[in-house]
Amino acid sequence: MNRVAGTAVAVLFTVAAAGSAPAASGAGAASAENYPAKPIRFLVGFPPGGGNDTMARMFGQKISERLGRPLVIDNRPGAGGNVAADLTAKTLPDGYTILMISSSHPIQGLLKKNLPYDPIRDFSGIAQLVVYRSLIVVHPGVPVNSVRELITLAKARPGALNFVSAGAGSGSHLAGELFKLAAGVDMTHVPYKGTAQALTDLMGGRVQMMFTPLAPVIPQLQAGKLRAIAVTSSKRSRILPDLPTIAEAGVPGYEFTAWYGIVGPAALPAAIAAKINAAAAYAMESPDIRDRLLAEDMDLIKRTPAEVDAVRKADYAKWARIVKQTGIQAE
Repeated sequence: MNRVAGTAVAVLFTVAAAGSAPAASGAGAASAENYPAKPIRFLVGFPPGGGNDTMARMFGQKISERLGRPLVIDNRPGAGGNVAADLTAKTLPDGYTILMISSSHPIQGLLKKNLPYDPIRDFSGIAQLVVYRSLIVVHPGVPVNSVRELITLAKARPGALNFVSAGAGSGSHLAGELFKLAAGVDMTHVPYKGTAQALTDLMGGRVQMMFTPLAPVIPQLQAGKLRAIAVTSSKRSRILPDLPTIAEAGVPGYEFTAWYGIVGPAALPAAIAAKINAAAAYAMESPDIRDRLLAEDMDLIKRTPAEVDAVRKADYAKWARIVKQTGIQAE
C-alpha cells in the first residue's frame, strides 16, 4: 500500500506445466478447447499492497496452478481503478486478460462523469470470491461507545463529525453515506488516497471515525488506538461476536457488505469464463486461503459467471437509488 509503482508491476506465477506448450496467439487462442494456451494477464487497478492486489495475488497463484499456465499480476493504478478497467473493457475477449474488481466497480458510472466504458455492459462476470463486512471504528477521543450515542452526537453537532474513507467512491465512503441516509445524520466525508493514510490520520485524531474492514484495524483495536462500536452486516462478526450490528444498535434495515471478484471483457466466451470460474472455486478449497480469509472475517462465496453478472446489475440498481437520494459523487 505504501509503494506506488511508476510503471506496471508484473509478478509471474509459474507452475510446473507452464513451459510445456508454446504460447498461442490470435483468434485461435480464444477457443475453450485449448484454453489457456499461454500466460494470462491479471489486471489490478491499484498499487501493490492494497485489497485488490492482495486478493489477486492470493487467488492468482492457485488459479494458475489449476489452469496449468502462469498468471501475470499487472498493476495499473490510476483514477480509482478505472485505468485498468478501461484497459480490460477494450481488450480482446479471449480470456487472456482478466480484471480483479471490488463491489464499487459496477457503480462507477453512477459516481463518476464521462467514464470511457460502461461498468455493466462492457464486462463479463467470471467469479465472485469473498464477501466481507465492515466496522464503525472511532478514535478513542470521540465520546461514544454505541451507535445510538454516535447518532445523538451527530445530530447535536450537524456536519461536525468527520468520517474518513480510502477514497471517494470506495466501500468505506459508500458505507458512510448509507449510514448518513439511514440514520438521518449529517457527517462530513474526508476522502484519502488509500486506507493506510486514512488510518494514520484517524489514529492521530485528525478525523473521528471510519467504516473499515476488520483486517486493517486488528492491531489498532487490540492496542486500544481505535474503538469499534458496530458491524455493518446483517449478521454479527465471527471474530467480534459481542459487537452489535448497526441494525441491532438502532438503525433498523441498515446493511452494508462488500466483495471482491473477477471479470473479463464483454462477450467473453461462456466456456472460457467457466474454466476460470472453476479454477477460482478450486482456489477457495485451499486450506491456506480459506483459513486466512476466515481469520480476516471474510466469507468465501461461489457463484457462476451468470450469477456474478446478476450481482453486478443488482448492486447498480440498489446504488442508483441511493446516489439519487444523496447526490454523492466520486469526484
